[in-house]
Amino acid sequence: MSRPLKGQTITDSTPPRTRREARNFGTLSDLDRTLELDFGSGDENGGDDDGARGSRRRRRWPWVVLIVFLLLVAAAAVAGLFALQALQVKDDLAAAKSRVAKIVPMVKDGDVEGAKRLSDEVLTLTASADETVNGPLWAFASQIPWVGANVTAVSETTQATHILVRDAMPLALELLPLANVENFKVEGGGISLEPFRAAQPKLPALRQVFDEAKSHVDRIQRDEIHPLVAESIQQLVDIVDDAGPTIAFAEQNLPLVLSVLGGDGPRSYALMFQNLAETRSTGGNPASGVALLVDDGKVTLREDPAALRYLTAGPGGAYPQYLQPDEKSRLFESDTWKYWQNYTRPPDFSDTAHMMAGLWGDTIGGSVDGVISLDPVVLSYMLSVTGPVTVPGEGGEITAKNAVKLLLSDTYERYRADGSLADAYFAKVSAAVFSKVMSGGWDPLKMIEQLQKAADEQRVYAWFANENEQAMAVELGIDGVVPADSETVTQTGIYLNDAAYSKLEYYLSTSMKVTCSAEKRTMTTSVTMSNAVPGSDLSGYVLGARNYRWDYPPTTMLFDVIGMSLPGGELLGSSPSAGERSDKDRTGVYNGRQTKSMVVSVPMGESKTVSFTSSIPDGTSAPLEVRFTPTVTETPVTVDASCGELFPENR
Repeated sequence: MSRPLKGQTITDSTPPRTRREARNFGTLSDLDRTLELDFGSGDENGGDDDGARGSRRRRRWPWVVLIVFLLLVAAAAVAGLFALQALQVKDDLAAAKSRVAKIVPMVKDGDVEGAKRLSDEVLTLTASADETVNGPLWAFASQIPWVGANVTAVSETTQATHILVRDAMPLALELLPLANVENFKVEGGGISLEPFRAAQPKLPALRQVFDEAKSHVDRIQRDEIHPLVAESIQQLVDIVDDAGPTIAFAEQNLPLVLSVLGGDGPRSYALMFQNLAETRSTGGNPASGVALLVDDGKVTLREDPAALRYLTAGPGGAYPQYLQPDEKSRLFESDTWKYWQNYTRPPDFSDTAHMMAGLWGDTIGGSVDGVISLDPVVLSYMLSVTGPVTVPGEGGEITAKNAVKLLLSDTYERYRADGSLADAYFAKVSAAVFSKVMSGGWDPLKMIEQLQKAADEQRVYAWFANENEQAMAVELGIDGVVPADSETVTQTGIYLNDAAYSKLEYYLSTSMKVTCSAEKRTMTTSVTMSNAVPGSDLSGYVLGARNYRWDYPPTTMLFDVIGMSLPGGELLGSSPSAGERSDKDRTGVYNGRQTKSMVVSVPMGESKTVSFTSSIPDGTSAPLEVRFTPTVTETPVTVDASCGELFPENR
């Protein structure tokens, strides 16, 4: 192909010699047109000077390429620098975390100087990371679409970490020695209040630190960050989210805790142990209990004549009935208000507490400051922290593993001829376990964990005469109240009372289920009861004493099953629609809520489900809370997805 003459241009019809030239040809032509659009063409008068235009194109093109190249190099350099900084931040935080893990054991071992030195190293590392993420490069990167949310998440958690290390760790180092087990011991039994008093003035500052850290965590757009980033920061986010409210609660309620423990003067408490082998609404028959005197943390079990009269008053019927209003009394058997073994039939623990307080006044005299309820499962949880207990006489050793079976089953077989001896042994063991707990020498944090577990399983209840202390019980979720409104929670529940006069319920297990209909605005609450009695060769004290008269096998469990409407709602029906003994069906109003009680039998080896349906009043949307009667085993609770639209949160 000959070279074109001067002024001749190559047209699109001129065939290129190679594919490579074809590609270059097309590309350069496109670039020419692009440059022409970008930079203009022709002379200033609008003329068409091809030579001049080509010359300008040739001069401009290298500069464009150079600028683009430099921008790419700069972007790569910035990205590389940011990556290096990110890796450095990651390394600093990882090194800080590894050192923090060593600080607590060092404090527990008494190496306070070593812990201080290590905390200084941690502070240096977090300060370095904090300085990096507060730099302009991170501020710029946080504005980049898709990337920015992740950069912000890492930056904010780094700053929160530094705040906690800088401001919270010194306070924690001061508090950690107070948690030493030895610091809580009291000669003669009880809990030393000095660690609580020492911690109290430090809590406001500690809360403020966590509030500041949370202000950073709250800036994270959690729904916009990558799962790997979310996973890496989750531990810190959880700590900040959980610790802040806990510290605020401690700051608010520690003065009340000190008061409850006798820090402001002696306190008197009625402590009951509910026997789960004979079911009652809040657990079981309160077959044993103790009268406690608590003074400045020291706990004494009262054994004076007045206290003994109180402990033996119920069965003898020597004291007047503590009658409830007619609207409540018609829902339960007539002896409910007379004998303290039946005081736990009402599902509202405050009813139980008021009856116990009345009994206290008639036997011991004066007023009681609080009523506390535990069950053998709670005792087993406590023993997992304190270690085994040796019961005086031939009581043997009680451990976390054997406590429940020993108290609720083996004892009745051991004393087959006289069930009252079994109850006496139950009381002796309960007192021995409680004395072991009060002797101290155990890890208080582990004990709190076990008590929280028991409270979550609805095994711990408390009532206090002081209004502020009772408000604390409500906040802790151990008040056991059946509310008359749904302002803070929407409470539903089903409660069981043994109607066979037996100790068969050691073999009972239950589960709960709640379903809803948004269209009909109804809620159905169900309980499934399973009878695992192994056979009829059990102590006569265990088998159903009432079963013979009612024509049931002695191994069949009989219950008064109690269900009620939601506050402000209507009890629309039940399944079955009636109990197995029409003369024992009861209806009425309990704490302003429509209530129904009916007798249901559960034969040996079988299960049975009972349901109650309530309307859901308009405007009811507070978090759903499900109450149930605790048994020897845990009670699984299932809230169907159909309730999610109506009640977004569950408790």
